[in-house]
Amino acid sequence: MHPANSSTEYHWSTLPEVKAILKLTGPILLTQLAQVGMGTIDTLMSGYVSTRDLAAVAIGSAIWTPIWLFLAGILVAMSPAIAKARAADQNTNTLRSIVGSGVSLGVIAGTLLGILTAVIALLLPSLVDDAHTAHTAKYYLLAIAIAMPVSGIFLALRFHAEAVDQAHHVTRIMLAGLLLNIPVNAALIYGWGFLPELGGIGCGIGSAIVVCTMTIALLWDCRRYRAQDFGGIRTLNTHTQFSVLANLSRVGLPIGVAIFFEISLFTAIALFLTDLGPVVVAGHQVALNVSSVTFMLPLSLGMALTVRVGHHLGRSGYSAARRTAWLGVKLNLLLAMINATIILLGADLIAGLYSPDPAVVAIGSALLIYAAVFQIPDSIQIAAAGSLRAYEDTFAVMLITFVSYWLIGFSTGWYLAYGLAEPMGASGFWIGLIAGLSCAAIILAWRLRVIGRKQLVQSPDSCDNIADLP
Repeated sequence: MHPANSSTEYHWSTLPEVKAILKLTGPILLTQLAQVGMGTIDTLMSGYVSTRDLAAVAIGSAIWTPIWLFLAGILVAMSPAIAKARAADQNTNTLRSIVGSGVSLGVIAGTLLGILTAVIALLLPSLVDDAHTAHTAKYYLLAIAIAMPVSGIFLALRFHAEAVDQAHHVTRIMLAGLLLNIPVNAALIYGWGFLPELGGIGCGIGSAIVVCTMTIALLWDCRRYRAQDFGGIRTLNTHTQFSVLANLSRVGLPIGVAIFFEISLFTAIALFLTDLGPVVVAGHQVALNVSSVTFMLPLSLGMALTVRVGHHLGRSGYSAARRTAWLGVKLNLLLAMINATIILLGADLIAGLYSPDPAVVAIGSALLIYAAVFQIPDSIQIAAAGSLRAYEDTFAVMLITFVSYWLIGFSTGWYLAYGLAEPMGASGFWIGLIAGLSCAAIILAWRLRVIGRKQLVQSPDSCDNIADLP
């Protein structure tokens, strides 16, 4: 057992910590990209059926993606809990109760969110004018809804594996699932052999099949490599503890809500921009898509920070946790500056890859300049939020996110886009996004500093001098 408050805290140094963070970031990044790739495959393959099928899949994806991310946000609370328990060398029953309760939470939250998804699907025929598009989107979403509880299990097992430094196991399964998605989708969309041609509906069924397959594979992987933490679905009742489940919910729900605030902000901006015409919307989509791709790197590093900071906190390494948190902020800022430089230097070329229309390229390349600036505050707030999750300071992060994104970011963007004597259009919304993210970065960084110092003050046996820390 590690001593809870040893005055001879284990040695911390920068280079090994950088290696540890990046070692964990790599597999998480590949997992995130594989997840995005599945959505891309659905979009591309449905487009070869018909424009209406493509529209149906786009509508369905716009609905289930924020719901799925909300579910992932709830369950990411497992990462710091497991990292702390494992680093503190707590007994096997403690780890099993966290993992079992996390899987139970995944089933419960997944079921509730699956019901919500199904209700929205059933309402689509009354909301979408085109009958074929509405029908396809409805059954596409219903297939996704059925698989949502299984997604809860998969996400719980994923965050368990990442917290015990086995993220590469999940990455292998996700990449295999990405490859499997292509033939399964093709068979159901285009009707191979005895199967009927289902079009866009086949995308939903195919995705559900792949999620179930990946979950079975991850359960098998867990039984083989992490059986001491979780014996399997049959032992779920034994390992689930209400107090642990309640604590995971307390920490995870604000994370899910914060993610929803961010996703809903971008959705709202896209809807408001439709009044400015298809060329402006297309140019905005270019900048947004580039930002979404580059976002995956700081997001993955932020998730790795949750595990690493939680690991140090579990070993009562409060100064090490603080140093790792700020090291992560600096690393993310460095990566953001590299991303921003690439975007600035290649804005015209990047925009040209998305459209042959000179008008779209002109707007897209102009907005990419804002997207480059956007990288800087975004990287800081992601790293700070990831570290604060390890401290279980998630409710404050949720409030800061809401104020920064909506009260500051959206309102500023709307005023600049529409309220000026000479409205700025899409550029106004991007300036608003930068303003909101800058506020989030400043406040979250301040919050991280306060929480880290408070933890040290309350733990006087930590060997490092508070005055020597940032």
